[in-house]
Amino acid sequence: MIVTIIAGGLIEEDFIKAFVDNLNIDDLYVIACDRGYEACKKMGIKVNLVIGDFDSSKEAALEEIKSAGIKVKVLNPIKDDTDTEAAVRIALDRTRPGDEIYLLGATGIRLDHMLGNLNLIGLGLKNNREVIIMDSHNQIQMIGSGDTYEITAEGQFGEYISVFPYMGKVKGLTMKGFKYPLENADIEGFNTLTVSNELKDEKGLISVKSGYLIVMETRD
Repeated sequence: MIVTIIAGGLIEEDFIKAFVDNLNIDDLYVIACDRGYEACKKMGIKVNLVIGDFDSSKEAALEEIKSAGIKVKVLNPIKDDTDTEAAVRIALDRTRPGDEIYLLGATGIRLDHMLGNLNLIGLGLKNNREVIIMDSHNQIQMIGSGDTYEITAEGQFGEYISVFPYMGKVKGLTMKGFKYPLENADIEGFNTLTVSNELKDEKGLISVKSGYLIVMETRD
């Protein structure tokens, strides 16, 4: 199963519509977070579940969603986690190890939410799921100890590849097939050494011995 979550950040309608249509699978499960539902309705994307706090100002929207026969999870407006985290946790329950969970509408002008969503990639990693943040310019994933990330010239999302250690030092970082290769390097934060690398060969491999590494494929 693939779960796609439409969050309430940057809604790029053309990109999101094309991305969901291109998945083209029968067992796709779509979760819309709060205002993400309005975007899905406008784009003609079938939604399986809507998540939000639905305070008094949104009662009409809640009734409309229920009337359409769509499942709704109403969250307490006074909560510690975000709508998107609630959606990811539901996605984890619905999927199996190795399945993919895509976060769309998870970037934008609210950098605090963006940084929070990076934590959700790690939540997926800890539960053996691929949680992937996507927008028209970025594909963001995370790998951990012993993992290998493969990029091919034919299938790469963007021409630039940047990696960043997350929550501490990454040990044994190896990048093969890139313009700027690394071999068994230890990388800490507070530097830009690993920004904007490029694929040199037909295939690039990124691996770490220990730690968490954010991998970003980006394009202008």
